[in-house]
Amino acid sequence: MFPPIGLATLPKALIRIHGPDATKFVNGLVTTRLLPDIVKKKQHTISENENSHQELSQIIDVHRNWGLMHEDIYDPSNTIYVSRGGINSMFLNSKGRVFTDCFIYAHPFANSSENDHPDYVVEVDESLRTKLQMLLKLHKLAAKVNIEKLENVESHYYYNDTPEFDSFLEELQNNYILTKDPSQAREMAQRLIDDQAIFGPNIPVVGFAVDNRIPNFGIKFLTKQLQNQDPFSSSFKSQFESPSVSAQDVAVRRYTNGLLEQADVSSDVSILPFETNLDFTNGLSLDKGCYVGQELTIRTFNGGTIRKRVVPVQFFELKNVESMAAKHEPEYNLKDAVVDHLSKITQTDLKSLVISRMDGSDATEEHQTSSPFGSSKPVRKRKSGSGKILARHGNVGLALMNLGEIEHQSMFKVTIGDEDDTEIGLKSFVPGWWPQ
Repeated sequence: MFPPIGLATLPKALIRIHGPDATKFVNGLVTTRLLPDIVKKKQHTISENENSHQELSQIIDVHRNWGLMHEDIYDPSNTIYVSRGGINSMFLNSKGRVFTDCFIYAHPFANSSENDHPDYVVEVDESLRTKLQMLLKLHKLAAKVNIEKLENVESHYYYNDTPEFDSFLEELQNNYILTKDPSQAREMAQRLIDDQAIFGPNIPVVGFAVDNRIPNFGIKFLTKQLQNQDPFSSSFKSQFESPSVSAQDVAVRRYTNGLLEQADVSSDVSILPFETNLDFTNGLSLDKGCYVGQELTIRTFNGGTIRKRVVPVQFFELKNVESMAAKHEPEYNLKDAVVDHLSKITQTDLKSLVISRMDGSDATEEHQTSSPFGSSKPVRKRKSGSGKILARHGNVGLALMNLGEIEHQSMFKVTIGDEDDTEIGLKSFVPGWWPQ
């Protein structure tokens, strides 16, 4: 198993976007909302709640360093908070498919002035930095923004899978993060630093976020290079341990919880934002109006045609099918014998493996043709697997599964195209953090 508590430095790239037009510029490219006013072109792209936050335009000056909006589309109260804390988001391409996931930070987290221009730091995996910089420069045109790589800044991640830390994060957000006023958000951020609620004295914090892709999943923070300096305060360390773990440990924890990042998958994999559970991970606004890739995304949400989603999976040898059937969550084990079979498959070739039903039947079904000039003879749909494997580490991974399949069964098999056509088992899990 991966460690239940850990602090890691992640291989992330940081891109700073600042200037008078920075809020409008970033808003037009990401799935989360930054503008208080809705840019409306087509009625079906705005939800029925479009007028419910008109007061935002009175308290947010988009030409100043005001912060970020926090919202949850599954919150029945439809509350929008203003904060200096970072948010999860995505860049899409013009066809509405995922370009990259990201975190966006208000910069700087503390010690900011309300008279400064908007200033953001976008965090992506290092492998995607060049592509994202090219995309940003392509869309810049006449926008008054500066786009630059943020140098000598590190990205850190801390998690702690205890009830005590979960309660700590709830209290932390209420006291220091969530408000409805930019000035108060600035004061609260400064107080978090001054109170040493998390960070020790003189720690150069550049950005901070509670990772709420899964509720209270961890904390993310950006600092200038620490040179092995302990980032945490005495108060924090008196409550929580902070052993060092690897970026790989952080990734495996994501896998077992069903949380995909774009860098996990091969570059030729095309995936839709809802398939990555973006709506479940607080990375989507339904009320922001136009942005790149938005029309298909909102049509999909309103039409209710989400057929596939990413879920955590565990691989196993077929002789262990009975014991696996009783499991309720994936268990990471790098020494599992099934890993030897999987090690023959490269990351690029994972998507070509076919996931099929354990009983050998396929997911095809008959349907009548809808054409008035067509034959009434039943037409067989083309055969398709039950899902597609996107990423793997050891005996766990992430797979894009047909929801209609996993509603009725969780046990599948995968044929590895080696000399013996070895078959292994795959069990899918529906994450407990998904909204009901």
